[in-house]
Amino acid sequence: MRFTLTDPGRYRHSLWLRSAVAVIGLIGTAFVAPAPVGATPEGDSANPIATVTTGAVRGIHADGIDQYLGIPFAASTAGADRFAPPRPAPSWTGVRPADTHGPQCPQSPPLPNLPDLQPSSEDCLSIDLYVPEHASGATLPVMVWLYGGAFVLGSNAQYDSPARLVREGQVIVAVPNYRVGPFGFLALPELAAADGGSTGTYGTLDQQAALRWIRDNAPAFGGDPGNVTLFGESAGGMSVCTQLASPSARGLYAKAIVESGSCARSPLAPPTTATAYQRSGDYAASLGCGDPATRLPCLRALPVDRLLSSPTTALNTMAVTWSPVRDDVVITSTPEDALADGVARGVPLIVGSNAGEGATFLLLLDYLHGTVPGASDYRTWVRGLFDDATTARVLARYPLPEFDSPTAAKTQVITDGFFACPALFTTRAARRGGATVWQYQFNDAPLGWNPLLPGAFHGAEVPYVFSALMGVHIPLPASADLLSLHIQQSWAHFAHTGDPRTSDFTPWPSDTSTTTLELGSDRVSLGDNFSQQHRCDLWSDIDHVG
Repeated sequence: MRFTLTDPGRYRHSLWLRSAVAVIGLIGTAFVAPAPVGATPEGDSANPIATVTTGAVRGIHADGIDQYLGIPFAASTAGADRFAPPRPAPSWTGVRPADTHGPQCPQSPPLPNLPDLQPSSEDCLSIDLYVPEHASGATLPVMVWLYGGAFVLGSNAQYDSPARLVREGQVIVAVPNYRVGPFGFLALPELAAADGGSTGTYGTLDQQAALRWIRDNAPAFGGDPGNVTLFGESAGGMSVCTQLASPSARGLYAKAIVESGSCARSPLAPPTTATAYQRSGDYAASLGCGDPATRLPCLRALPVDRLLSSPTTALNTMAVTWSPVRDDVVITSTPEDALADGVARGVPLIVGSNAGEGATFLLLLDYLHGTVPGASDYRTWVRGLFDDATTARVLARYPLPEFDSPTAAKTQVITDGFFACPALFTTRAARRGGATVWQYQFNDAPLGWNPLLPGAFHGAEVPYVFSALMGVHIPLPASADLLSLHIQQSWAHFAHTGDPRTSDFTPWPSDTSTTTLELGSDRVSLGDNFSQQHRCDLWSDIDHVG
């Protein structure tokens, strides 16, 4: 069923639409935010200065914390360094301003015909740090946020104010940029031959370069390089998972939080090199670089806009082309297998999902393209994701008569098959490997039960962790803001101690696969029917979705 964006019956709720786009960090509609309200003027002696391995930087003081924005942690990735591992950042003399976000890495707009709202550049590998006041000489935990965006979108400017988490939790939050799309995950045999077998993991290596930068520079900001917590949402959660599965990341983190980006059975899970070579080869051929003998220099010579002209670089389907690759060098196994094999033994984990994840994808992939799925659309969509036998099983367990509408059925399939059950399987794999895991389900509805983005949609918990997104303060009702405070307290306590249990989040057992902490502004409670709620018996033997 199609409709127009000017249909008053469908889109009289445009306020909700604008609010939804502001809330969902994964959309990637980032922009360079102005200097935060209350920031001291440039050049004022109150602005903090720190000295890192490449030179001195002057940040800003705002929202009761110190902020250092746009610090390069690696060199430009343009020219011959396109599709190559990151190189060290060059040094500078004098004091470098660190009061503005750096450019985002090249990417397509999050929605058709939407202009870029933030400058982009292949010289994009910068990091933003948010530091409590008077942290010099301290040994504070460092929390490293890896952003989402289906590995085709995102930037650190989206997550520009974890102020309350930093200020009251006494933690440092660091947010690095990393390459996305083909720039981050192109995989070709000739690239593997040039880089010792490594290919399709450049975005992953960017994240590791940022972690090494933090290891080397955390003390300059009062941080403890031996107490680093990785956390991220959506593709950022999968990024945490791939770092767990990467031998070259060992020792760069101590704890991890995976929000709505499970390590198991996800479309974003690292494919084999054979699959990645096929995807990347098809991409190169579509741009006129199909000859294996010349395609790498051909791709490196193309302008950025041409590389982004492929539909594979946009978020327009539940299936994906670009994600970190299991190249047997940087990533040596699936994250699920790595967890089961014990890589997280001694690494405390929080794993969670949201109760209504699928609503976000109905908004992004249907409503914003002017469609509302009907019954035949629903069945066609399921057939496009699975083989015939699996399709029959999915349609039998999610029959349309059991739902209010085809959109409700589609929302539940996405919620259960792509997020909720994979989160449960992640927890189970990690516990088999000897890890301590706390699992939660987020149930709050920051936008209420509006018709476009209802309930606890994918990304709904992000404004409960960050004070603002994309430079826009996200106001929450008093009860939701209290839940936000409690989540921030729990995450900070986890960063300090490796245990997320606080007075408000107790009890929260870590040794049973049947119990989740249910997070809502009306109540926080223990749940024991997560698997039944999300039909995880069906999904347990479906080894890949999307």
